[in-house]
Amino acid sequence: MAATSLPALASSSFSSSSSSAVSTLDKQLLTAAHQGNLWEITTGQQAQSAATTACVKRVGADFIRDHKALDAGVVKTAAELGVALPSGQTSAQLRQTTALKSLAGTSAYDAAWLKAQYPAHVQTLALIDKEIASGTNPLVKSLAKSARPVVSRHTQMVNHGVCHA
Repeated sequence: MAATSLPALASSSFSSSSSSAVSTLDKQLLTAAHQGNLWEITTGQQAQSAATTACVKRVGADFIRDHKALDAGVVKTAAELGVALPSGQTSAQLRQTTALKSLAGTSAYDAAWLKAQYPAHVQTLALIDKEIASGTNPLVKSLAKSARPVVSRHTQMVNHGVCHA
């Protein structure tokens, strides 16, 4: 962990034998994935009681299951690499969750939930693809590669704000 405060060139010589140095992009992926997973789990749980359609409830349940599994991998990888993860969601995610909650039990909730999920997953896919192409740590790249089909499927489930369970 102490090596993370050293310049990038110096820190590469301190990497463990099981992995190479952790780049800024690798850390960004781990952090964003963790916070995204926390948000997906929270909003998926919220959808279980706040959504009015069976489709949104079903997609929310899938998101809970899948993002819990994805986050377990993120947390494990971050711990192995000595990368500290934030304890919660971003302030923007918290605001969005609160805004969604205010619509609970209305058809507007379902539409807003789907419209929030789609760009979140598109942004996540872009970060995953960037990590796969340019990340330096093999553990983080592997994590991104295994998450990609799940996030891609989720993107299709909420494609352009339309529910596809």
